[in-house]
Amino acid sequence: MKLTEEHDQLRRTVREFVDKEVNPYVGAWEEAGEFPAHEVFKKAGMLGLLGVNKPEKYGGMGLDYSYQMIVPEELGTCKVGAIPMAIGVQTDMATPALARWGSEALCQEFLTPAITGDVVCSIAVSEVSGGSDVAAIKTTATKDGDRPQDRQARHARV
Repeated sequence: MKLTEEHDQLRRTVREFVDKEVNPYVGAWEEAGEFPAHEVFKKAGMLGLLGVNKPEKYGGMGLDYSYQMIVPEELGTCKVGAIPMAIGVQTDMATPALARWGSEALCQEFLTPAITGDVVCSIAVSEVSGGSDVAAIKTTATKDGDRPQDRQARHARV
């Protein structure tokens, strides 16, 4: 695959973000034992970095995944690993299914603010049998009635 000038522009944007908004403050954040996630994510969102491959109608750039991969590559220049990981959770774990299958209402309520950096997303993965090992999680489904109003309510939420 050949990278374009647009790929290079995105790379420069991410690098400048890391150099100006992250790396100069890492030491102070670690010393204070605090990370201003909402502030940093808002700045990343304003640059479009939280929605590179997300739909434009929700504030994303609507670009293909080759552009999205530029972001973690350049976030690798952070002086700390937790920040690229946190951004990756937002862009590549917490929002892709929502962007692909979420209803209009869900995308407006949750995806748009995730892309703009108005919210910081997380994932919760834990189960008695697997802890946080996602591959070890087992699930079962139990039929509990079949009322039409229950089906309708479930579909309305999706």
